[in-house]
Amino acid sequence: MIKKGIPSLLTCLGLLSGCLSIVATASRGDLIMGGYFILAAAGFDFLDGMAARTFKSISEFGKQLDSLADMVSFGVAPALILYRLILLSYVGSSPLSNFDVMNPSVQSTVILYSSFLVAVFSALRLAKFNLDTEQLKNFRGLPTPANALFFVALGFISESSPDFDAIIYNRYFLSFLILLSCYLLVCNIRMFSLKFSSLAFKTNSMRYVFLLFAIVLLGIFQVAGLAPLIILYVLFSLINNAFVRMT
Repeated sequence: MIKKGIPSLLTCLGLLSGCLSIVATASRGDLIMGGYFILAAAGFDFLDGMAARTFKSISEFGKQLDSLADMVSFGVAPALILYRLILLSYVGSSPLSNFDVMNPSVQSTVILYSSFLVAVFSALRLAKFNLDTEQLKNFRGLPTPANALFFVALGFISESSPDFDAIIYNRYFLSFLILLSCYLLVCNIRMFSLKFSSLAFKTNSMRYVFLLFAIVLLGIFQVAGLAPLIILYVLFSLINNAFVRMT
């Protein structure tokens, strides 16, 4: 009985990590710590699924709880990171020089709060996933954890790589990423899963190649390497759809 409760416990720890990310980003403006908590949530998200399969405790309750936790950790939490990045794009080096908090322009308000579209479309994505029985082995649209990790990487780049400030703090570039993210979350493009049904290279060649790229990128760029890695994930999925039968 205790074993069957372990997956739900791990899911709740992931939810707690998402809440702590929101606190770190919203109250302290700490994108690094906020990103680490989302990474922790992603780890718990992986472990709860593994535990559910190991202990044969897959249930409708666990599925719904997992989606609710994902909504916080991979929907609201990354949206706040985006909100912070866009706000900093207005603030610049002179505090609030280009942004009037008390009386912002309509354009500034729309751009700033568009960051929360990521949370909205993450909810749509999760609801769609729960109802789609064809997404057992692979996905339709970008999974919310992958989407969240991309924005986590942007937060790390903003804090550690000033050479990229012109891009990271470009509100129009960020707006484009928001729109692209929202589309990828709910589109019907098939995305391959990293779940291995066997260790055979023939049926998992795309997964093995992707994991090799992941090791290289994360080894060189650490957390910041998640941004190009998620881009590669989408590109690999498109290539897989065009030339290889997804397994």
